[in-house]
Amino acid sequence: MNIHCSPDEAKQSLVNFRDKKFRIHQKEAIEWVMGSEKKIRVVKARTGAGKSLIAMVCGVMAGDLTYLVQSRFLQLQIASDFPKTSVIWGRQNYPCLKYSTRNCNECLSTESHPCELKGSCLYPLAKKKALEASYRTLNFAYYINEISYVGRFAGNVFTVIDEADSLENVLAQSVQLSFGERTLYQLGLQDGPHRKTATAKDGLLSWREFGEIAKQRATEICNNLCREIESMGDRDDDLKLKKMKEKEHYVHIVERCDVFLGNMDKQWLYEEIPRSGSRQGQIIFRPTWLSPELSERYLFAHSQNFTLLSATFPPMPILAKLLGLDVSDIDFKELPSTFDPELSPVHIWPVANVVSKEMDIAIPKLVAAIKKIIDMHPGVHGIIHCISWKLCGEIMKGVNSPRLITHTSENRQKVINEFMNHDGIYAKDSILTSPSCERGIDLREDLARFSIICKMPYLNVGDKLVSARIYSGDLGRLWLLSDATSTVEQMAGRSTRSETDTSVTYILDAQVNKIYMEKPSLFSKAFKEQISWEENPLVDE
Repeated sequence: MNIHCSPDEAKQSLVNFRDKKFRIHQKEAIEWVMGSEKKIRVVKARTGAGKSLIAMVCGVMAGDLTYLVQSRFLQLQIASDFPKTSVIWGRQNYPCLKYSTRNCNECLSTESHPCELKGSCLYPLAKKKALEASYRTLNFAYYINEISYVGRFAGNVFTVIDEADSLENVLAQSVQLSFGERTLYQLGLQDGPHRKTATAKDGLLSWREFGEIAKQRATEICNNLCREIESMGDRDDDLKLKKMKEKEHYVHIVERCDVFLGNMDKQWLYEEIPRSGSRQGQIIFRPTWLSPELSERYLFAHSQNFTLLSATFPPMPILAKLLGLDVSDIDFKELPSTFDPELSPVHIWPVANVVSKEMDIAIPKLVAAIKKIIDMHPGVHGIIHCISWKLCGEIMKGVNSPRLITHTSENRQKVINEFMNHDGIYAKDSILTSPSCERGIDLREDLARFSIICKMPYLNVGDKLVSARIYSGDLGRLWLLSDATSTVEQMAGRSTRSETDTSVTYILDAQVNKIYMEKPSLFSKAFKEQISWEENPLVDE
C-alpha cells in the first residue's frame, strides 16, 4: 500500500482535529496499521481510544477510505467530525422528487418509461458523490449488498470496519438462502426439500434439485413481472409499485439461489422456523461456518486492505474461523486501556447459578440482590441487563420498584431516547431494565452510574446453528464461551464511556465467575484490571 503522508500530516488535513494532539496510543495504532504487511489488520481498542480518528488518519495516509459502521447515527457522527467524508445510505432514506409521499426505494421508473426527474434523483446523485469521494462511510449491510450483487464500491484501497465483532453476522445473513411461506407457495415448493439434512443419503442432491427448481421458477416469475410492469406504461399507482417490489424480491431470490448452488456443502444447515402470530414461517439454508471461498467472494476480494476495529474480539483462532480466514491472514494488536480501572470497578458477586434448570431458584435470589444494589445507588440512573424477555419480566415483577422502566420490541428506541433525555418523562433515578441493550447505547456520565448483569449471555443452544457449531469440535465450544464473555464486556462498557466517567458494574451469575476461573484468557486485560475482588455483600451468611 502506498503511503502518501505521515500521521501528523494526515491529521493536519482534518479540520476538526488539526489543532488537537493525538490521544495516547492513537499514533502508535496508526503506525502499526500502516506498517503491517498483512491484508487484514485487527485492532482491539476500548471505547474512548478514538477509533474514528485512527481510521480517518489511516485513510488519508492511504489516499482512500471506505469506512463501514453499523448505524446511520454513527455515519452522521463521522460526517460531522470529518466533513470531507461522503455519506451514502440505502434508497429508502432519500425522498422522491416527483411524489412527496414516496422515497427513492418506491421509484416507478422503468427502462422504457424513465422518470423525467431521473437525472436529478437524490439517491443516484448521493451514490455518485460517494463513489467519487476519497473518503466515504457506508452501512455494513448496504456495502456487502453493493459489492456482492450490484458491483459498486468494490476495488477500494483501504477499508475500515468499525464494531467488527458483529461482522460475521452481517456477512452470514448476506449469503444465506431463505424463503417465507408465501414465496414457497408461489414457487410451488411449500414442502421444502425432500431431505432435511445435508448428511442424509442424497441430502445434497435433494438440496441442489430444490435450489435449481427455486431459481428456475423465480426467474420465470421475474420475467412475467417484467412484462406486466412494462405493459403498465407510465402508470403511477400502487399496483405498479407492488409489482415492482415483487419483482425485486424474486430477483433477490435468484441471486441467493446462485450463491447457494455454488457453495452449499455438508456443513450447511436447513432450518424450518414455524409461524409465530402474524409473522409467517420460513425455511433457511445457511453455512455452519463461513468458508474461505464465501468470505473472499463476498467481502475480502473487494478491497486491497482491511482494518477491523472493535472493543471486543474473540481469540484470533475463533475470529479467523468465523470470517473464513486462516490465522496467518490476520495481524492483531490490542491497545492498552487509558481508563482508570478504579473509576469503573466490576464486582463479580454471584448470588445464583442462573441456568434454565435452576431458574426457579435463581430468580428470587436475583430479585433480592437487585433490590440491595439499587438501594446502594439512590438518585441516579442505572441499567439492568436481563438477557431475555422472560427474565426481564420476572425482574420487573419481583423488584416491583417505580424506579425500574422497561420496553417492548416495538417501543424500544422511544423508551431509550426518553431515558437518555435529561428533560424526558422519566425520573432522574430511573433504571433501564432491558434484554437487548448490550450494544449500541451510549450511557455516558449521569445517564448510568451503575450496571447490573443478571445472567451470563450464552447463545441459545437450542438454535440449530449454535448447536452445530458447539458439536463441530473444541473450537465451536470455545466460540460459545468467547461470544458470551465478549457480550459481558460490551454490557459492562455501556456505562463507562470516557477516561473521567465513573460507574460500577455488578455481575450476579455464578456462571461468569466459573468461566473466569476456568478460562481467564477469554476476558480482555483491561476488563480483568477492573475486577474488584471484594467480599460479596449480597449473599447472606
